[in-house]
Amino acid sequence: MDDSALIRFFRRSGPVLRSASLLTAIAATVLAGCAARPGAGVATLSTTVPASSALVLPAPGTQSIVSVIQRQYTNAIEQQIALSTSAATPGQNFISIQAFGPAETVAMPGGALAFRPVQHRAIRSEIRTYFPGRTLAISSNFVRNTYGPFGYAYGRGAGDDGCLYGWQQIRSNVAERDRMRDLGMLQIRLRVCQAGASEAELVELMYGYTIVGGFSGETWNPYGAPASVDSQIGGGEPLRVPVAERRVPAVVPVEKARPVPVARRAAEKKVVPAVEASGDVVIVPSPTSGSPASEGEAVVVPSPVCVTSPSGSATCD
Repeated sequence: MDDSALIRFFRRSGPVLRSASLLTAIAATVLAGCAARPGAGVATLSTTVPASSALVLPAPGTQSIVSVIQRQYTNAIEQQIALSTSAATPGQNFISIQAFGPAETVAMPGGALAFRPVQHRAIRSEIRTYFPGRTLAISSNFVRNTYGPFGYAYGRGAGDDGCLYGWQQIRSNVAERDRMRDLGMLQIRLRVCQAGASEAELVELMYGYTIVGGFSGETWNPYGAPASVDSQIGGGEPLRVPVAERRVPAVVPVEKARPVPVARRAAEKKVVPAVEASGDVVIVPSPTSGSPASEGEAVVVPSPVCVTSPSGSATCD
């Protein structure tokens, strides 16, 4: 086929080829659209994560974790950890945490989480939200746990319920943040109602919770530089205390015990020699009693006196 014939073929087949290309493009678009829609989804960043992924744990021996709802932002991660409750006051017990730092970017970012400083006006608004119709008084006590100072409000709920709302902001000081380090921050909230609980019992929940997660790296450390060790611990001048001498008890040698003669309670029979009487009178010695009648004296029984007549018969008085 010469060039002129080849040109005439493509001219005649041009409309057919263009139609085939258009159908191919439409089919590819339809297939791509089907592949892009695997199923219905929820347009939210809130997801349920296992309890082992909780960033903060309640005080040991208190409420248990029911569920953990996590929401991801471009600059923070927020978790609301639902706690068990047996109170009559409506509402869910929870402990929440906002950890500010370089969060992961997802397909549908939730934007940036706004920073809200701790102010009494904002805290009162939160109390009205989580305790509708209840009155909680903000405590003026200065209290501090292992993470720093915190605040709380306490009041009565339904029945004999005691209710507490606690808050804490964990952040390094300004001087450390100016050096482009320790830029992280944590916001903690605790909402709890418990039957028959006193203020002292519920405040212990703020003392006892433990933060187990956060952003790694020195740049996003929310705690600041660790406190220095007390100078009184270790080192320094020798510290001497008076030590009293212990008295050792003297050891007394034990001698071999000598046998002690056992006193005989039965009195020995005392033999009294017979005394010949003058004439025909015979004196018989009297027996001695075994037990004395009185101290130093013995009971003496008189002996009978017998007289023998010339005929051989004896007469005793």
